[in-house]
This record gives sequence, structure tokens and C-alpha cells, in this order.
Amino acid sequence: MRGIPVYISIYFVTRHCGVQKSQQKHLYLDNAPSIARSSSSSSVSFEEINPINLVEILSRGPHHAIANKPPSVKCHNSDWTGPKNNEVAMLQRVRDTIGRRVNLIHRLDRGASGCLLASHAEENCDELRECTKVLSDALQSPLATKTYVAIVRGEGILKDEDFKGKGWFHIDRPIKDENGIENGAKTAFRFVAGVNRANDGVRASLVLARPSTGRWHQIRRHLNGLSHPILGDSTHGNSRTNREWRDRGLPGERICLHLARIQLPPTRFTPNGIDVCSPIADDMMMLLRTHIPEVLLEAQSELKDEGVIFNE
Repeated sequence: MRGIPVYISIYFVTRHCGVQKSQQKHLYLDNAPSIARSSSSSSVSFEEINPINLVEILSRGPHHAIANKPPSVKCHNSDWTGPKNNEVAMLQRVRDTIGRRVNLIHRLDRGASGCLLASHAEENCDELRECTKVLSDALQSPLATKTYVAIVRGEGILKDEDFKGKGWFHIDRPIKDENGIENGAKTAFRFVAGVNRANDGVRASLVLARPSTGRWHQIRRHLNGLSHPILGDSTHGNSRTNREWRDRGLPGERICLHLARIQLPPTRFTPNGIDVCSPIADDMMMLLRTHIPEVLLEAQSELKDEGVIFNE
């Protein structure tokens, strides 16, 4: 993570240079140390920050930040995500990293990774609420695009239908939410590359997905409906396939779904718009390089054309 030496240095200072805990307030970092002053005095005070809980900030503006969410971290605490168990959610991690009040504009599943957009403000709650609303509306605009990368079971063929040969195509299929209420859901898919190896039985594809709506587990459920579930998806996937890929090194809570690029039109809080990329996560790249290198090789040109970046 960029800036780790700075984080460790500040942590060392607060631990070992005589700063009393009763005098500490907030010390936040964004690629360089910053100091927050107490509203009740002009003195500078510090608070210990565990560098493990800080996150990489891919992009930051006066009113927004895009964090690089790692897999197996929930976005926020709620009854739905289960007990805290001392886990620090992304909401708190982003807040502690940039040193400002934040709201998440969207969510990613715990097992997913990639771009996570947040609004932020220093103390003005009205400004934060307004910015959150404006960015939320922009994200739902037809001009906004979220490009996900998924690794799925299957070579991209279903009942003689070749998904790869279709280019971008849409699935328009309603989805029930957590309360059983059915809502319209539309996702564009592009099956970029796939393999069906006879020697070891590996069948897998790399897929791009662009949801037009934001329903519960929408991409995961639409892909499962195409009989190409995402690797690691214990809710909508295939248990035997997941066990096989766990044996190949897929982490336990990992779903092979990564938000690789987020694009928003200009707003009054983001006058230049937003276009930020998160490189395909290391654990997904490991699976591609080690177990299905022919898929990665075939996909490279298409990924670059779509603005998806990865470490070569």
C-alpha cells in the first residue's frame, strides 16, 4: 500500500514519543501525514492509528474519494453483515485514512474488491448529505458506468449459444430483494475469454459486467442464471466448483468479482466527472496466471480496450 512507511512512522511517534492518550484526538493520513486540531483548543493532538486498517485511496477530490476495497472486508456494520467481531468496516477505514466524515455512495459485497466511492466533508453535515445525494444520483445516471471483472465457471457456451461471439449483450431479468420484492434488473455482459481443458476438467471464463441497475447480488445472480456462476460465490454459485478452486488457492471468503473501473458524469461537486480504475486484484491475477493463463493471454487486448488495468 502506498504510504505505508509514513503510516508506520506516525504510529511509532504516537506510541513512543510521549504523546499521552488523554491528549490525543485525530491523526489522519492520505499519502502524507496530516494533523487535525481540536475544535475546543488550538493545540495539536494525536490518536494512534493501526496502519493495517488504512486503505489505498485511488483518487481524491475536494468532496469525494475512491478507495481500493480489498476482498473479505465488509463495507459497513449492520444486522445483515453480522457481528462486528472487531472487524473494521470500509466506512471506518476510509474515514480514518482521509480524516473526514464520509458516506459510502454504493456498496461492494464482502468477498468482492475494487473501486469504492465515498463522499466526504470536514464537519458540515448538510454539505455531506447534499454531496452524497448528488453523487448517488450521478451513479444512477445513464451516463455512469461501472465495469466489473469476474472469473466464472464455464467456457462461455450454454446450449450451443456462444456468449463470447455475442460481444456485449444484455440480461434484463427481475430480481427479488432481501424482502422478497421483485425489481427490474439489467446487466450488460461481455464474455472476453474462456477455456475448457480436457486434461484437468477446468472450465472457466473471464467476464466483464456493467449493471444498469443496482439490485441485490445482481451480477452474481444474472451470471448464475446463465449457468456461469462466479467462482467463490457460496450463495449463488456451485459448491463443488468452489471447493475445487479453494484447493487451487482461492481465499475462503473471496468472490471473484472486482469493480475495475468507475465513471461518473460531471456534477457540481465533481465538475470534471470521475474516471478511476482499480487494477485487477492480486489474488484474482494469481488464479489467472497460475491456473488459466490462456484465458489471461486471450483477454489482455480486450481488457485494455475497455480501460481495465492489471499488473502484467
